[in-house]
Amino acid sequence: MIETNFISKFKYAIKGLVYLWRREKSFRWQVVAAALVQVVALGLRLEATIWALLTLTSAIVLCAEAFNTVLERLLDIVEPRLSTQVSLLKDLLAAAVLIVVLAALAVVLIILI
Repeated sequence: MIETNFISKFKYAIKGLVYLWRREKSFRWQVVAAALVQVVALGLRLEATIWALLTLTSAIVLCAEAFNTVLERLLDIVEPRLSTQVSLLKDLLAAAVLIVVLAALAVVLIILI
């Protein structure tokens, strides 16, 4: 029973990733960027700790985008019309993702330069 429940949850997670990949252009770009960072890290033969930091940083960016998508969809359900308040909330969500992306970029530049 526990194994089946775990497998079901894993299937839901994969379904969410597929949704993000198919519907969110930003997520696709961020996955490509994360993959490029991994290729560069491999090519430069970075230490495991540094490589792990880059991987974790990339994962944080992808999670931020996923949370952004969830909250935007929730706002669309709660307030289907694009009101001023909903528009502001979506702008703030986008700003939060941008902050995470800029911080990730800083980490990458600090490590690679």
